[in-house]
Amino acid sequence: MKILLVSYYPLPYAGGIWTVVSNLQQKLLSLGHQVDLFSQRPDLSGYRMHHLDHGMMLESMRSKIMSRINRELPFHQQHPIIQKAEIYRINFEMTLREYGLESYDVIHAQDVTAAQIIGSMKPAHIPLVTSAHGSLTKEIFLVLKSVYPHLSDHSILTGKDFNYYKRLEKEGYKESKYIHTQSKWMKSQIETDFRVNPTKVISYPLGIQNSQTGTPVSKKDQSKVLIFSGRVIYLKGITFLLEALSQVNLGRQDWECLIVGDGDYLPAVKALAKRLGLNDRVSFLGHQQNMEAILAQGDLLIQPSLQDTQPLSVVEGQFAGLPAIVSDAAGLPEMIQDGLNGLIVPKGDAKSLQNAIEALLNDDDRRCRMGQAAIAWANERWTLDAMVSQTLALYKRALT
Repeated sequence: MKILLVSYYPLPYAGGIWTVVSNLQQKLLSLGHQVDLFSQRPDLSGYRMHHLDHGMMLESMRSKIMSRINRELPFHQQHPIIQKAEIYRINFEMTLREYGLESYDVIHAQDVTAAQIIGSMKPAHIPLVTSAHGSLTKEIFLVLKSVYPHLSDHSILTGKDFNYYKRLEKEGYKESKYIHTQSKWMKSQIETDFRVNPTKVISYPLGIQNSQTGTPVSKKDQSKVLIFSGRVIYLKGITFLLEALSQVNLGRQDWECLIVGDGDYLPAVKALAKRLGLNDRVSFLGHQQNMEAILAQGDLLIQPSLQDTQPLSVVEGQFAGLPAIVSDAAGLPEMIQDGLNGLIVPKGDAKSLQNAIEALLNDDDRRCRMGQAAIAWANERWTLDAMVSQTLALYKRALT
């Protein structure tokens, strides 16, 4: 089978999607399939087929792109978020047209924006399968709230920026023959919010190639290591984590927290940590390649997102034997057996997060039992072989 994996977003990129896509590609190749990957370059300078490593650079196409935007979206100068998205979207389309799609058996989009673009240009006989790794409109709503804090929710929901992305998501689902989601929550959102036929939405969890061998260790009378791993952006809820840690710090100092990841929100988060007096307790490590080594130091993983479907940080932490404290946002509760291999707290609730952190810092034996349960859960639920098997079954279903 000749398969094209496609992403509107840059790859490689710090985050779970790159881990999933690269693991999927390598496994499919090992099974004898031909698998190409098309994505934006990490420096955002254009799009490319990875195995060819060339493509039309954005700057060489900018005049044509802007001419088209001026014609199709005359209001774009008043909406820089839409303008930027359209520049990338048209760059994607024009570059992919140069490569052509006729030789592929299946196209597998890794986001709805890629699906929306491909749906309008692919040959009719080639099926398009889309993995909805997250809710575009719900994520963009939180982004817009952070960019325009003076606007009401109603103003955001009725504004051009939000409705531009809502249209993209709706059209991306419409163009897809099948839609894969990794959580029941996401499946329900697609079916309800976009009125997609439930038979078109297939749910199964993501999986990764795991080489982590976690062994939870009781650290009585020793400092504990808390870990947050992910993009440092507003919707990851990191400000609530810092607020919770500032309260934990009032009562005990036998802990440190490692913040692993980069993002636009990093300067603001560092400034908040300083204001809260956490400079001696919280370390910002930036993007790290050696997550296994970092997780091996850890005792507890914290994922307090305001919106998340199935973050790979929780998967990796569970393989490493770390119990996770997660928010009740979106698909996160499906990743945890509350009270058995982790704890679930209300999203945006720093006090509840503080209480959960303190509960697991106070009880070494409970924390270690949860870590052992996390390993068993991960080995049962998050395997690469299971994900690839179900993905191939989805491809074959799309071809019939």
